[in-house]
Amino acid sequence: MKKFQSIIKSILLAGALSAGLFACIGESSDQLTIVTPAAGARVKFHHMVSDGPGVSILVNDRQFSGVLTVAPASPGVITYGNIYPAVDYATIDAGSAKVEVVVPASGSNQQVSLLTGTVPLEANKYYSVFAVGSAATATLEPLVVEDKLTPADTSKAYIRVVNTIVNATTGYDVGYNGTYAPAMTNVGYKKASDFVAITPVATGGAALPVQVRLNGTTTNLAPATFTLSPIKGRFYTIILRGRVGGTGTQALTIGAITNR
Repeated sequence: MKKFQSIIKSILLAGALSAGLFACIGESSDQLTIVTPAAGARVKFHHMVSDGPGVSILVNDRQFSGVLTVAPASPGVITYGNIYPAVDYATIDAGSAKVEVVVPASGSNQQVSLLTGTVPLEANKYYSVFAVGSAATATLEPLVVEDKLTPADTSKAYIRVVNTIVNATTGYDVGYNGTYAPAMTNVGYKKASDFVAITPVATGGAALPVQVRLNGTTTNLAPATFTLSPIKGRFYTIILRGRVGGTGTQALTIGAITNR
C-alpha cells in the first residue's frame, strides 16, 4: 500500500512540474524571446570618398559606428578605404533608415554633417552602403547595393565588381584569372555587377590574379592587379576606388572584401 501511495505521489509531482513548465512557456515566454535571433536588415558601410576625412555614421539620429565614449571624447572614425563592421554585417530595423555621415566633434570643432540620405531596407536582406563622391566638391552620396548571398551552386565561389572611382569617365572590365565575364565588363561609376560564379582555389593552391582594364582595351592597369584565393560557397566584392590620375592615398586602387 505504501509503495502504491509513493507511485501516486510521483505521478502527481511529475504532472505538477509539467503544468508549471508549460505555464512558463506560454505564448510569449521571456526565455524564448531571449534566444530569438535579431530581426532586421543586415548592412555594411564602406568609406569610398578618397578625399574625405575619417567619419562616423549615424542611423536614425543615433550613433551607429565607432565606440560610444563619455563626452568630450569622440567615437572612433571610419577612414577612407575601410568598412564597418569589419566582419559580417550590422543589423538595422527594416524600413526607411535615415543615414548620416559626419565628422565627429573634436575639441572646439563641432560635428560636421557630410552626407544625409534615406536608405530603404527590407528585413532579412543584406546591403552594402558605399559613401561615394568628392568632399572637395560636396558631391557625396550613398550608393546602396543589395548583396544577394545565396549560392546557386555551393561548389562555386562568387565575385562581383563595384566601381566607386569618382572621376571615371568610362567603364572598367574586371577579369579573374584571365577570364572577363560579361557581367563584369564596362562597369561604370556608381555601378555594381551581379555576382558571378567562379571556380574556387583548392586548399593549398596558388592564388589567382584579378585584373582591371579600361573597357574595350587589352592592357591591364598595372597598379590595379592583385591575387585572390576564393573558397567555395563564399562571396567576394572587388572594389575599384580612388581617382583616375590620383596619387598617394587617392591613387586608383583595387581591393576585395569577403561578404560571406
